[in-house]
Amino acid sequence: MFNKSKTNNVNLTPQETSIPDVEEVLAEEVQMDEVDDQPTYAPVTTTPRSSMMDMISTAASKPSILSEGFSFRGEITAKGAIHVEGALNGQIQVDELTIGARGQVEGVVTCSSLHIKGKFSGTATCNELIVTSSATVDGHVVYQTLSVQKGASIKGELLLVK
Repeated sequence: MFNKSKTNNVNLTPQETSIPDVEEVLAEEVQMDEVDDQPTYAPVTTTPRSSMMDMISTAASKPSILSEGFSFRGEITAKGAIHVEGALNGQIQVDELTIGARGQVEGVVTCSSLHIKGKFSGTATCNELIVTSSATVDGHVVYQTLSVQKGASIKGELLLVK
């Protein structure tokens, strides 16, 4: 950022030796001109706040994980995905819910995509329902698209809504 050249401060006036204002330093990048050793100023480019928010929302697309051995009872409302390997009981409203092979979810679920590998009991409303061969479903599920693998256990009602 600075050119490493020697300067002689002996004959400078107090105004020339003053420390620059903090705001000036933050607003501009100082570079030394190699020809006459005089500072030249170039604007510093900054990332707009909206771009930072975009990066944060992109990071939020990673799933939140409820690990095996962890139990949660209550209400969850979140954008993005949740992966459950533990036990979840309550009212859940998310974009994507995946119940892992060892996971158990009981309650009322509203989501865009529901992927069941473990146990689900309760009521669910989703656009996409995927039930794998290791899944156990006991309840009422309203869906728009359905995929069920051979070997899945379904007790209750699956209702197609267009």
